[in-house]
Amino acid sequence: MEMDLRIDGYISQMFGPAGADHYITRLLSGFDYQSLEPTNTPQWPGAFFVTTPTIQTRNVPPFIHINGWPAWLVDYQICSSGTVVPQYVWRPNLLTILPTPVATPMLGNCGMLLDAHVAALVGVCATMRIRIKWPGYNDLDRQIMTRDQTPDRRTITLEKLAKWVARAVCQFLDEAGQINGRDPAWRIGDGTGIKKEDVNLIGLVQVAQGSWEPILQLDRFIEH
Repeated sequence: MEMDLRIDGYISQMFGPAGADHYITRLLSGFDYQSLEPTNTPQWPGAFFVTTPTIQTRNVPPFIHINGWPAWLVDYQICSSGTVVPQYVWRPNLLTILPTPVATPMLGNCGMLLDAHVAALVGVCATMRIRIKWPGYNDLDRQIMTRDQTPDRRTITLEKLAKWVARAVCQFLDEAGQINGRDPAWRIGDGTGIKKEDVNLIGLVQVAQGSWEPILQLDRFIEH
């Protein structure tokens, strides 16, 4: 069965249809992505690309070329292992560039992380803010470093970024587990609540200059 970016992608599952429309349209610098047909390629199974010479993605070069056309990675098909945690887009004045796939379990296993030792595409800032908008809980806003401690202050690797983001998410879950959430379906804590072991860090989307939201998916399905 053919997959639909507007339904089956992580961004649409995370932000909902309206939020995904807003995010992806801004991602493509105002271009109406609904007029495009997302493209797939066997070299990147499960990935959604858009291919058009008219898109100007804020000077971001194409991710790959497909049949000679420049192609930008927009999203991935969801893995049907559990529910994606719904969040809403943190909306300041600017939305920029492309989602960064992280695809690493929360508990620190980065063995399946693609290009783990490559510098993360986090821009020129020395820090970034991680924002989590878990249903029924107050928002998390946490700062992490994007430069290492070498004299050259090099950009951290994708593996290091994944581990630091996972640590921030774990800290959020620990703190949230001590209070009663406002949405019973998304309660965090012991017993029947959602625990760290239930959550996977799938990726990151940049929602503003220096601000990112993690894509989180449970290892089970819940009704919401």
